[in-house]
Amino acid sequence: MSDSAVTEFTSVQSQYEAQVAADLENNTAERKRLRSEIEALQAKLETLEHDHTLLLGVQRVFADGSGTVSARSAKVPGARAPKRPAKSSAGSAQRSSKTSASKSSASSKTSAKARTRAEAPAKPAAAAGKQPSLAQLVSTLLAAHGEPRSAAEISAELAADHPARNSNINVVRNALELLVAKSQAHRAKQKKSVFYTYAGRDGAAVPAPPAGATPAAG
Repeated sequence: MSDSAVTEFTSVQSQYEAQVAADLENNTAERKRLRSEIEALQAKLETLEHDHTLLLGVQRVFADGSGTVSARSAKVPGARAPKRPAKSSAGSAQRSSKTSASKSSASSKTSAKARTRAEAPAKPAAAAGKQPSLAQLVSTLLAAHGEPRSAAEISAELAADHPARNSNINVVRNALELLVAKSQAHRAKQKKSVFYTYAGRDGAAVPAPPAGATPAAG
């Protein structure tokens, strides 16, 4: 191969190498740009998913609260006095006034007893309506500690102190989010854990735990 051919081959090879290097650099930059966009979209999607779950939980809590209010405001209807069948025209007109008065008195006593039996169940229902709501119990537990607590910790304490109440962690988390929505509690996120703090009379929250703390995840 002549010197001119070698020189021409070397020149063409250098051009290809420069082109490949430029294409590789463009490819790297484009991948980096797309990766950044994907990460930003993923973060936005996670935020929207969290907000969606939160709003659904608050909506369920509001729905449960409306049902409780409706049940408390419901009134027990009084028993109606039984209707007496119409009497024969001839026989009824000829009865003495004394017999009519006796039956009228007996009917009144029967109606009074019926009303008493009908109104008796209303007292336990009214007493049952005075029980604190789940949100009130959760708020009391937060206030008792005065420090950030996770939903799992509050759920465990609720199960121990009030075994008759529903202490499922999802139900407790919904009650906590309701308190946050009402500015009665504050929410803080530490890495993958969420903590809730009781909001005092001045609305100030107790400081969140240090970043190195590893309490139960909420």
